[in-house]
Amino acid sequence: MKTIGVIANLEKTGARELLEEIATKGEEKGLQLVFDRSCSEPGHTGSREGRDEFFEGVDCVLTLGGDGTLLGAVRRMGGRPVPLLGINFGKLGFLTSVTREQLDEVLDALANDTCIPSRRGLIECTYANPGEAPRRELAMNDVVLSWGKSSHIASLEVSVNGEEVTTYTCDGLIAATPTGSTGHSLSAGGPILTPDSHAMVLSPICPHAMTVRPVVLSFQTELVIRLTPQSKALVLACDGQPLQELAPGGEVRTRPADVTVELLHLPGYAYWEALRSKLHWRGSSINH
Repeated sequence: MKTIGVIANLEKTGARELLEEIATKGEEKGLQLVFDRSCSEPGHTGSREGRDEFFEGVDCVLTLGGDGTLLGAVRRMGGRPVPLLGINFGKLGFLTSVTREQLDEVLDALANDTCIPSRRGLIECTYANPGEAPRRELAMNDVVLSWGKSSHIASLEVSVNGEEVTTYTCDGLIAATPTGSTGHSLSAGGPILTPDSHAMVLSPICPHAMTVRPVVLSFQTELVIRLTPQSKALVLACDGQPLQELAPGGEVRTRPADVTVELLHLPGYAYWEALRSKLHWRGSSINH
């Protein structure tokens, strides 16, 4: 692994300084660095401007920012088989598990090809309003229908593999992958799925019935969500990016995508240790 693409969110404090450090130390370790247009500055002669050109010949993409920066890189990749490693400048950083203080470890691991890979499944989302041609998007975290311009209630018909589940009366729905189960779905009361789970979770947002709870489904599920004629319009988002407002009669279909994404972690990375740290699980003590 010798050619490393770099994508940065320069709005994050310290990102520009770390870019310069990466440029200097990466060269010392024998890495060829290719800087995306998002972080192109004088001195970064390896910059490639084009959307497609950036990923050509790149062995790995290094993102500087939060989880949103890494998810943005996944969207741009469009299913290309390029591993990603994220340095966290955000808050929680479930996907970007490395801190900026670990830069030397990151560059050594990339130069020596000692990173730990973690394969993540994607959801293919097809959506359309009545009378429109369907559009398609990939999501690594989640597909979310929520909010909209009205404070009225939403009414959503849901079916799984062609079988009717129910009509949810709620503020919205979240279909999350195992990767995304620690995101919006967790905030809505959904369970945590380990990254290697062959499952997904359907979490209603503020359901208007006490008996309605999140449901764990097979990852191979074909899920259909349809706005009933009585529903308010809702905004569809994939991985936190709004795509379109769906009107009553609008429909969202999800299925497992044919492509995956490989995330990289430093040697010694442990999922449960990271989860305890991110979620501040401290356990309890009993005084005898």
